[in-house]
Amino acid sequence: MCYGENPMPEKGKTENLLLSSQPEENKNLSGRRRDRPISDAYSEYAQKALPEELRVALHLGAGATFAQALAADLFAAASKGSVSAAREIREAIEGKADKRLSLVASGPVTIRVVYEPPLIKMMPKDSPGSPQK
Repeated sequence: MCYGENPMPEKGKTENLLLSSQPEENKNLSGRRRDRPISDAYSEYAQKALPEELRVALHLGAGATFAQALAADLFAAASKGSVSAAREIREAIEGKADKRLSLVASGPVTIRVVYEPPLIKMMPKDSPGSPQK
C-alpha cells in the first residue's frame, strides 16, 4: 500500500458494525453485574394483578397491579405528611438530589477563561465562503 492510499474499500461492510454476540444473546453493554435476584423478583411481582378484594378495598380500577397499589399507597402517605414517602416519590421521578458542593477559599480566587478563536478567523483567506478577502 502506498502512502496516501485509502486502505478501506469504497463501500464499508455492515458486518463490521455488528457486535460480536448473536442477536438472541443477552448483551450486557453497561459492564455492571446483572444478577439481581431480589430486584428481579420484586419487578416481576409488581406487574402481577391485585387480588380482586384488595383492588376493591383500595378503590383501584380493573386490572390494577401491585405496582399501582404501591404507588397509590405511597402518594396517599406523602399527601398525609410522610416526608420519607414524598422523598421516595421525588427520587423515583427526578433521581437523587445531587450532593451540594461548598467551596471555601482563604483568599481571593482568580478564574481564567480562555476562548478559542472563531472558526471563520481560522479559515484561509482564499477559501470559498471566507469573509476575509
